Amino acid sequence: MSMNTDQKLVSVFRNKFDNGLLKDGQPDPKRLPDIDIREFLEGVKNGVWRKPVEYVRAVVDNKAEYDKRKANIPGVTIWGTFIIRNAGKSDVPSGLMSVDLDHLEESEIQRVFNLLKSDPYVYAVFRSVGGKGLCVIFRVDYQRWLESFEGIRIYLTEQHGLVMGWDASVKDICRLRFVSYDPDTYVNYKAQLFKKYPRKEKKEVVKLPYTHTETDIRYVLDQIHARALDLTGSYEDWFRIGWALISQYGEVARPIFHEVSQYHSSYDSNDCDKKFNYLVATRPHSIKIATFYYYCRQAGLDTATPQTKEVQSLAAMAKKQKVSIPSAVDTVLRMTDISEAEARPIIEQVYASTEDFATQETIYEQGVRHIQSHFLFYNEVSRRIESPSGSIFGKWEVNELYNEVLILFDGKLGRQAFESLLFSRKTVPPINPLKQFFSQHQHNKPTGIISQLASSIETDTGWELDQFAPSYTEYFLRKWLIGLVALAFDNLCDLMLILTGPQNVGKTEFFRRLLPEELRRYFAETKLDRGKDDEILLCENWIVFLDELSGKSFQDVGLMKNLLSSKVFDLREPYGSTNVKLKRRAALCGSSNPQAILSDPTGNRRIIPINVLSINREAYNAIDKTDLLMEAYWAYIAGEPYSLSNEDIQYLNDNTSRFERWSVERQLLEYSFAKPTGEGGEFIEHLELIQIQISLESRANGRKLESDKIRLELAAMGLKSYQKRFGKDPKTKKQRRPWVYDVVRLENP
Repeated sequence: MSMNTDQKLVSVFRNKFDNGLLKDGQPDPKRLPDIDIREFLEGVKNGVWRKPVEYVRAVVDNKAEYDKRKANIPGVTIWGTFIIRNAGKSDVPSGLMSVDLDHLEESEIQRVFNLLKSDPYVYAVFRSVGGKGLCVIFRVDYQRWLESFEGIRIYLTEQHGLVMGWDASVKDICRLRFVSYDPDTYVNYKAQLFKKYPRKEKKEVVKLPYTHTETDIRYVLDQIHARALDLTGSYEDWFRIGWALISQYGEVARPIFHEVSQYHSSYDSNDCDKKFNYLVATRPHSIKIATFYYYCRQAGLDTATPQTKEVQSLAAMAKKQKVSIPSAVDTVLRMTDISEAEARPIIEQVYASTEDFATQETIYEQGVRHIQSHFLFYNEVSRRIESPSGSIFGKWEVNELYNEVLILFDGKLGRQAFESLLFSRKTVPPINPLKQFFSQHQHNKPTGIISQLASSIETDTGWELDQFAPSYTEYFLRKWLIGLVALAFDNLCDLMLILTGPQNVGKTEFFRRLLPEELRRYFAETKLDRGKDDEILLCENWIVFLDELSGKSFQDVGLMKNLLSSKVFDLREPYGSTNVKLKRRAALCGSSNPQAILSDPTGNRRIIPINVLSINREAYNAIDKTDLLMEAYWAYIAGEPYSLSNEDIQYLNDNTSRFERWSVERQLLEYSFAKPTGEGGEFIEHLELIQIQISLESRANGRKLESDKIRLELAAMGLKSYQKRFGKDPKTKKQRRPWVYDVVRLENP
């Protein structure tokens, strides 16, 4: 895939008085975001700012009111982006310059507009905010800003006779370009870089670098035909062009010689043939095909296709870095859609040339291309820039890459501009390796793998719904695995799979080796007792494992519910200055020797416990973990549910009562009180919560209990409070209607 370096950002300000700061001099937190120049030009064309612009144009003949209204509409800084609107606070250049042609008569505007549309250097043209002038945008080298300004001024005067209405304030790089409206806006995103600088220098004979391919020479001939261009002004030129073509093609150059010669006013086919025969016989060996390209360039023709220029640029960079030709070929093939058969000859010619290849790309664009040649990407899971090998691109690597840039561009790309390129999604594309994994294995549609994984676990947990239904283990293991896939695609899965059982049966290794080798870096272990660090862990990994459930956090039912139900964490990262919202990507799992792991009195809807007697290691190791995930993936794509329905929750709880861990409050309640059965002879007491708590604490030797836990445990026992009317309070004389529970007191010693 070829790389696109056309994005050019500009800063947006609300009006003439907006400089990106508040009145107290602090940065404005509500400052408008930067936009692509394309968005600005499309907005001008499509009428995004039509109403405010027409409001300004309505008073164009009243200068005072016109200036007042214009000062209060938005504008952009065509030069590029700014930290604040101050020439000393520039950020990233766009490589563009806008100039004004003001005070044109209406009859002149269309003529000048059409004239500029045909100019190869014009990037865009549209009516300015007042409607009586034109804004013209050029591509320039931002490091030669003033030279470009003077060059454009002279060029428009000499080339097109446009000398009126120049606004010299364009030399101010942070000058505001007010929004406008022009449905006829013209844009040429492939405009040439303006390099016609005004300095008068002595011309020297310079050897121009070139590469030659059949595609390129046909590209040149097509331009000649399109313009009916005569390159053969004099006999000397004609002969030299003929010799140049013959040097490359010999006799086969005859039809090409006719193609080039036919646009001369004195062209005659027979005479041209005779001259060609003469040239074949007299060709000086010092003239090569480069001479033909020289004449073409002198006539303003492109001597290489955009595709060839792209290869030339990449090859020139690789050559300067002393990269081998095979490595350069590999880089070109990875960065473009060009075949090796087309690319290799161009690369070899660049390496063989003694001349440096010039490029129409700005330093900014070349910097983008150079960084892209390292094939770095932003890992959306780890949230770090990484190399193709998967290694983190840290501070040392950033410095090394910048040192390369210093050498390659002779220090013309500053550190700030370099880092703005490096940390840009345009330059370093974001990649989700989890989604990429599934995309790369789309052809793989296995079945029965999850069943094999479940069969490798010998367990005494669960009973089958019927002989044709999957076992408890397979049923819930499948849901957890599909939920794991769902998390990779930014959907929430609130299930946690826990294996219990004796030591050394392989519970921990079951999870550690569940992912394919290429994805195991996204498996992490924790005790879940590190606060926000664990939340970050859940955002940077795919599976987070709690070994032996040893952390205190697992005992906190509220915290576990929050972690399992959270899709996004709002937190401040280490060394961060502001809070960020991070997607949770990890599924939770764990292991425990004791079986008593369920402590939520409101019931279990998220924890899937399986008691492991043993794991068949041979059967487990034989399972292809890629196949395992792909089966879960296709189940997810098919819409198979991974959340638990009410029936699933009932099935889960019917099979997992043995995993419950009763609190002290529950144990005392079970020992002290029972729910009325409704049979005769029972003595039912109507007790308030505080009365029950005092009774329990007396049995617990005065130990303080939690009333909220008692309330939850009473509900878990099926006891619900209700309001009961008692007699009047002797002190307040008011009717008492407290909330009470109907209980039967147990006469345990």
